[in-house]
Amino acid sequence: MKKKWMQTKTAAVLMLALALTACGEKEGRSLPEEETTTEAETTEEETAPEEETLSPEDMELIKYNYYVDLNNDIVEVIDSIGYYFEVVGEQEEFSLLPDTGLTYGYRVYGKNTDIIEDCLMLADMEPKYDELDPLVKEMAEPLRNLMETFSNISDSYDYADNQYQKAKEYHAIIYSSADTVVDLGYQFMDAIAAMGDERIAEDEQKFLDEGRLIIYNASHALTIGKQILNVIDAQEITDETITDLDLTEIRPLYDELVQTVADFDAAAADNEQMVKESLSNSRPFDGLYESLVQALEWMMKQVESGRPLDLSGSGAPLGSIGHFSEVMGKCIDRYNSVFVE
Repeated sequence: MKKKWMQTKTAAVLMLALALTACGEKEGRSLPEEETTTEAETTEEETAPEEETLSPEDMELIKYNYYVDLNNDIVEVIDSIGYYFEVVGEQEEFSLLPDTGLTYGYRVYGKNTDIIEDCLMLADMEPKYDELDPLVKEMAEPLRNLMETFSNISDSYDYADNQYQKAKEYHAIIYSSADTVVDLGYQFMDAIAAMGDERIAEDEQKFLDEGRLIIYNASHALTIGKQILNVIDAQEITDETITDLDLTEIRPLYDELVQTVADFDAAAADNEQMVKESLSNSRPFDGLYESLVQALEWMMKQVESGRPLDLSGSGAPLGSIGHFSEVMGKCIDRYNSVFVE
């Protein structure tokens, strides 16, 4: 079995949450369904209203958003694979690892498989995504197997009965599906992350061209945050190895983030700009972007100190990559609530 899943693609997950809404428009469309009618619904005097036809642009956005949702579920499944093998041995025969201090099913969570069926339908619809559509089809069965099995594990209280019979059955499915989902899942993440980067860059340029400085800087601050996490990911650094992080590429990104947040604050303090962008709250982010800058400063100081983090407690400590990621997530949630929902 591979250890590849232990490197979490934090940047990809966080930024794809933003990519769902990068156009800055309110979208309420859902996946189109086949229309069915019955005699009770249609009579000689009354005919059913004609189904709304979706434009190619609408269909492209719908398909992209569903694939983003699938991407984020894939990341959570890969996380569950990693946690599962912190308790169970990585060989074909089921065996619990000794002295882990963890219980079977530690941090393993199931996912609803409806997203797979939706994306399988979309994979055969326009627009065609030459790289993503085949991955959806190839990954569907093993991904579904893992989602269902992890759901069973998270709900299981009798896994040890009959000499771990259920646990052995679950393990056979996980062992046979994990590598495939990890390999194809990372291909899927890379492809849709590249697509998301392109969309966000186009949207940010549009915001600038239209003079929408508040939403531009709000988006660009998160783009910089993603770039910082990508640098960390490229170096394969985790909180356990944070003192090995090379800050050479991060320092100029820190400077750019500080300036972008300052530009955001200045634009949000301009009443005319607020009216232009149809905003009413002069502090729509309540200091969250300042918290993002501070979280990065703490992380950089932790690296410079040369001292490893104390990870014995619960939650992500100040100065950790995990804390910076958590603040990024809060900023993205607020971005979505301010500019989209």
